[in-house]
Amino acid sequence: MFKPLFLLLALSTPLPAFSPELHLIEPRGGRRGTEMEIRFLGKRLEETSEILFYEPGLAVANITNKAENESTARLTIAPDAPLGEHSVRVRTAGGISELRSFWVGQFPTVMEAEPNATFDQAQRVEPNTTVQGVAGDEDDDYYVCSLKKGQRLSVEVEAMRLGRLMFDAYVAILDPKKFELATCDDAPLLRNDAFASIIAPEDGDYRIVVHEAAYEGTPDSQYRLHIGTFPRPKAVFPTGGKPGETIEFTFIGDPSGPIKQSITLPAEEAASFPVFPVHDGLSAPSPHWITVSPLEAVNESGINKDPASATPVPPVPCAMHGILDGENKMDWFKFTAKKDQNLVLRVLARSHRSPLDSILSLHQMDGKQIAANDDQGSPDSIINWTCPADGEYCLRVRDQLDRTDGDFTYRMEITEKKPSIAANLPTVERVNSQKWKTFSVPRGNRYAAVVNVVRENIACDSTFEAGQLPAGITMTAPPVPKSITTFPVVFEAAPDAPLAGGLVPFSIKATGDVPLTGGLADTIHHVDVNNQGAYHSVTVNRVATAVIQEAPFKIDLETPAVPIVKNGTLPLKVRATRKEGYAEKITVRFLWNPPGISAPVTLDIPGDQSEILYELNANNDAATGDWQVCVLAEANTPQGTVLVSSALTTLKIAEPFVGMALDLAATEQNKATSMVAKIEQLHPFEGTATVELFGLPHGASCPPQNFTKDQTELTFPVAIAADATVGKHNAVFCRVLIPQNGTTILHQTAMNSTLRIDAPPPAPVAKADAPPAAPEKPADPQAQAEKPLSRLEQLRQRAK
Repeated sequence: MFKPLFLLLALSTPLPAFSPELHLIEPRGGRRGTEMEIRFLGKRLEETSEILFYEPGLAVANITNKAENESTARLTIAPDAPLGEHSVRVRTAGGISELRSFWVGQFPTVMEAEPNATFDQAQRVEPNTTVQGVAGDEDDDYYVCSLKKGQRLSVEVEAMRLGRLMFDAYVAILDPKKFELATCDDAPLLRNDAFASIIAPEDGDYRIVVHEAAYEGTPDSQYRLHIGTFPRPKAVFPTGGKPGETIEFTFIGDPSGPIKQSITLPAEEAASFPVFPVHDGLSAPSPHWITVSPLEAVNESGINKDPASATPVPPVPCAMHGILDGENKMDWFKFTAKKDQNLVLRVLARSHRSPLDSILSLHQMDGKQIAANDDQGSPDSIINWTCPADGEYCLRVRDQLDRTDGDFTYRMEITEKKPSIAANLPTVERVNSQKWKTFSVPRGNRYAAVVNVVRENIACDSTFEAGQLPAGITMTAPPVPKSITTFPVVFEAAPDAPLAGGLVPFSIKATGDVPLTGGLADTIHHVDVNNQGAYHSVTVNRVATAVIQEAPFKIDLETPAVPIVKNGTLPLKVRATRKEGYAEKITVRFLWNPPGISAPVTLDIPGDQSEILYELNANNDAATGDWQVCVLAEANTPQGTVLVSSALTTLKIAEPFVGMALDLAATEQNKATSMVAKIEQLHPFEGTATVELFGLPHGASCPPQNFTKDQTELTFPVAIAADATVGKHNAVFCRVLIPQNGTTILHQTAMNSTLRIDAPPPAPVAKADAPPAAPEKPADPQAQAEKPLSRLEQLRQRAK
């Protein structure tokens, strides 16, 4: 059997592997200050050349490609590597993998040893150990360690946070008599993961049990369980501070009591900054979250239970910190505002992992409510308010269910509305936020992506810029008009670019009078359940970008010779250049549509073809001007999927050259009629235009007509068959072809025009002595067209 040359060559030379997939990293975590072997499991990993880490403290050496689905490496974890989640990607010669997580802890790791499904079978571990295990279906996992009276025992599980699947873990601590001393399903600080902590009431063996909350675990329900004497408070206060400031924080909710700790905050602002409680030389496995901001802040007085006792705050802009605890179910603060100040009043609670589900309300000093908000796109509250008059006002915060507790901490901010600009990568496939979130550019080829721009309190044009790209890659990004919120960018790699990559920062800058810059942030949902949303996500501020090996084809988008006009269509020619022997189907996608332009989602170039026409449609609101567009092409190879793009090409959107209005026409079956079009010449053109009537019903027909730029009226002779469909037909329109640059510009005008066709009236009853009537001859369309009758004249003639 004949085989294509591309496949014959594959028998003697290794096939390039595109689009590597990273499914799992084993083990799931490791200890600070150690070296270990780590395995990367997935597909098409046989050419792994680099591991990309988003956080500092991790490095690999001695990468070994064992098989198509596995690579190994020697991992070094620095002694000061940040505790918690580290985002990782694998780079191969053929692409960049999905983002996965590796966890850094402070304890040695042991693996779960079965059987450990009962109290008496508990696996013995030493305190200050991390266990990696699996909670299967209807599976309890027991662990036991010895404690002295007064010793703290804390346990924390990383389950949902491992980002593998929907795994709701439950933990409990049992005393030697099997009594539960502490239990936890979901801890607000950890969202859907759990922790528990006790002080041992007596010497003895204490058990920890882990299972899936509904006993519906699977072989993929992995967890990392930290067991030790580390502190595990529930909250921190205050929940913010200034850059570079040293603050004494109080960690709340540890069974040993409050833990006070002085921490120096970083010099840079941060919406969410991690602080770790440390006690007796041990740290909690995961942090608490605070805001680092230059705002002047005040802590609540503790007696601010009504407007009269409201805590006064610093001059706006400012911040407030508080705790809803004890019997006081609400906190009040008073501030001064000036007339016409545009203010944003915001609560930060759930965003800091507090259990508080806030309701924020704004009041006059007499207590009269002005505005209120529960949730504004998140469980936290926000009020946008323009001050009506100079004076003092009050803010009140409470829980949606009027709950209180020592860990119901919050931060409130009063700020003036300010312009901001930022960028992100869109999610292109539901419940798959990883798709097309890396920029892999084949040598001598191109790759394209869409970027979102988010503006607040500003309308501005902007430009998109890249940090240090890998050698040999260039980026083309068109100017971003203020009227759009998405735009395309194209990356191109030189034919001799080295196979290399890295994590690249990108920024978006406002152009004009406001010096405003924002970064690109990309959010990956590791656990995203359809119709429920994301359970575990990470946000990174750099995009993995790399030069990869050559693709077996290139794609080009031909620059159109003419514009597309409003309510018109335009075919774009897409051409594929294939390597000899490559005959796979290529799926082409019009990656980004200018405002008012629509197109098929995808079109295929069959394996035995090299060109297709991609037809665009412009609606009546299409934005005129020059727009940069491109196509993204995806195709299979024997070793995975590869994507390439065309270069950016100018698409011109223009106003129509002509407009037409068709008069209503009416006739009967078997009677020709005419439709008269009034022509509005909007833009001069050379030569002769062609126009056809479209949308005619069955039995109605009209030949194409011609006109020039000097005509103001045109008559369409319409032939009507004896079996033409009776009724009022409102879908008639004109399709006009205007000549230009050796081709034509297609217009669609006179939309929703009307042609009415009636059944002929009953024949009159003939007199007995009268000769039979001669059969009526079909009407001559051309004769009818000479003197078109109005609807009124037709009715008059019928009445005679």
